[in-house]
Amino acid sequence: MSRARGPSLIAGSDEAPEGVHPTNKASRISSPGDVVALAALACGGVVGLALLPAILGVRCVRGLYQAGKKICSKDPVLDPDMAQDCDGIWPFSEKPGGGGAQQFPEGTKRLAGYVKMSDGVRIAVDVLLPPCAQGADGTFHPVPCVVHMARYWRAWEMRWPIRELLNRGEPWDFLLGPWKSALLESGFAVVSADVRGAGASGGVQSVVWSPRETQDTLELIDFIVGVNQPAGRQPWSDGQVALFGVSYDAGAAVRAAAHKHPAVKAVVASFLFGDIWRELFPGGIMNRWFLQSWCNVNSRLDNARLAAIHPFSPLIMKGAAPASSRKQLSRCVSEHRGNWDLMSAAGSIKAIDDPVAIGSGETMTCQNLELFANPLPSLDGKAVLPALAASQLPTLLISGWACVTSGTACAAFSALAGQHWRLLLGPWNHGGVQHVRYCRETKLLKFPKAKAVQEFLLYHMPRQGFAQSSVPAWLASPKPEVHFYVCGASPAWQHSTEWPPKNVVKKQLWLSTSQLTWTKDDLEHEGSTQLPKATDLVRYKWKASAVAKGRALLFETSVCPTTLAVIGSAVLTLRLRSSKDQDADIFAYLRERPPDGGDLVYITEGALRLSYRREEEAPDHEKAADPHSSDSSMASFGVVPHHSYRRQDIQMLPAEGETTTARLKFFPVAYRFRAGSKIALVIAPDDAAHYAPNPLAGPHPPFICHSTSEQSMLWLPIKEQQLSL
Repeated sequence: MSRARGPSLIAGSDEAPEGVHPTNKASRISSPGDVVALAALACGGVVGLALLPAILGVRCVRGLYQAGKKICSKDPVLDPDMAQDCDGIWPFSEKPGGGGAQQFPEGTKRLAGYVKMSDGVRIAVDVLLPPCAQGADGTFHPVPCVVHMARYWRAWEMRWPIRELLNRGEPWDFLLGPWKSALLESGFAVVSADVRGAGASGGVQSVVWSPRETQDTLELIDFIVGVNQPAGRQPWSDGQVALFGVSYDAGAAVRAAAHKHPAVKAVVASFLFGDIWRELFPGGIMNRWFLQSWCNVNSRLDNARLAAIHPFSPLIMKGAAPASSRKQLSRCVSEHRGNWDLMSAAGSIKAIDDPVAIGSGETMTCQNLELFANPLPSLDGKAVLPALAASQLPTLLISGWACVTSGTACAAFSALAGQHWRLLLGPWNHGGVQHVRYCRETKLLKFPKAKAVQEFLLYHMPRQGFAQSSVPAWLASPKPEVHFYVCGASPAWQHSTEWPPKNVVKKQLWLSTSQLTWTKDDLEHEGSTQLPKATDLVRYKWKASAVAKGRALLFETSVCPTTLAVIGSAVLTLRLRSSKDQDADIFAYLRERPPDGGDLVYITEGALRLSYRREEEAPDHEKAADPHSSDSSMASFGVVPHHSYRRQDIQMLPAEGETTTARLKFFPVAYRFRAGSKIALVIAPDDAAHYAPNPLAGPHPPFICHSTSEQSMLWLPIKEQQLSL
């Protein structure tokens, strides 16, 4: 990727002041919108005070009712084995809990402005400087900086008087503000920029994670460290840069890090999408809920339609923080109307190799967004993650068991991890906003992810005056390490130098009539169960009535005599006998029946559209993340399947009465079943609340065979010392 023409500072004008510059704190009432918002809030406050007695009365009655229910019923929350389910019990932190401050440290200085890219597009940039980078006479002390390319606005501007209550009146990043605060406390400068086509930046997003977007990141780094800059390095930069991002922003970070810019010293990527088809079209079925929600949010942010996000949003927010004048902000936002329509593109593809038109007029496929094997000319023919591994950069990957990116994190670490690589896998949903407590209600996370990032970057980019008193235990060894949270019984953090951890092997359970058995001796000579018809009644909190009403199939083991830890990706191998339908979907849920016989506990899931069942040899990164089987004679049935998803390989179900095999994998997890519980497998024909329906699914779905001659199996990756069941 050529960067001969470097970025440049915008010529000074009232529309785009020169470079990044100090910002002035906004006056209390700076626009008619502030007056309207203040009046609406005042009216709302009066109404709220009038209704307060009634609201408190309703809450008291509801609280008494819920307390009575808990007293009169068995409550799995009281299970002592689960009582310490808290991700904040991080053994390597002196300060457990807490996710960072809700304001930047006292004395933080914010510079803002536009940096002009080599193609003329203006990128909005905030430079947040810690107190240690500011001299008494207005000069700067050089410090390392952390670069963050923001898809969802680098900062939000609030209306008065709300802004007076948040971050001392300065714009705030609601997604990553606590992370930035922790970095500023450690003496790092934070450079946060809106990607082109978003926030206060100009330009158009022609496609997600475009090569031009990656070049923007590299040119911004050039601007910071003085490459191709007449004025040289920025006065607050010491020439060291780390790249950081969460979700989309993590994709921007690793794509830039793979280019081996000499100034980049480390990269932190949280909840990284590495194989967009297999993550957002698992089993070939579009995760319509996620994609539609994501696209709606992007469109509303890109076009500054705050009322579409929430009707009350305009009363408290103005929009993306300006980088210069509001006139320039309006001009940049108007350019976003030409952004690529991701949802329309997603709805038009049925296979991984289907071409779609992008904003530049070119075409691409989902394969072009894959980070493991898609070669890029700018990386000398390497794919992004192999090139990142070859760069030998210290790398911190973060993901969660309740997130589709967990598979990418495990595979990247298994196949590519080098010295100073770290992987954190917690009980988190996408972005790490919540700690998903299995068997209990979900709560906000306590794990100090911001502190972990802080420690990681301080270790690899030491700051004078900010040296850590001792090397954090989780960073002491140069060898790669994975730290993962085992959920369920006796939840706790564990660590390993490899993934999957040692002594984890696959063991099969055979499906029988409503049962899962550890031996095939219990199989019937002839046995099969028809998949239920597709409905829209699938729910994640399964009750016995769901199976009793024929909405799903349930298979359960006998009572587990001891605890049983499942670590990695389970595999379901189904032998199917066709009925009359051409196609069908399989949604499989691994669950636990608690010792008290209560509701089934959700653990993980997998899905497959049966017309995509054709497999091909798995790539090396998937093989590396897959533990071996305890039964070598049947090992091929337990290997994680790799479906091609190519259009030429789409295959309808065979004629009525004929049989075929379909295998699907579950998202990885680390979960310990309680002694006295049962392992449960729920199989459903659809999940209409989240996934696109199968247009070919009808009233005659196939049968699942479970006989001595036609066997179906569930393969679980289990700690080896527990295989004597």
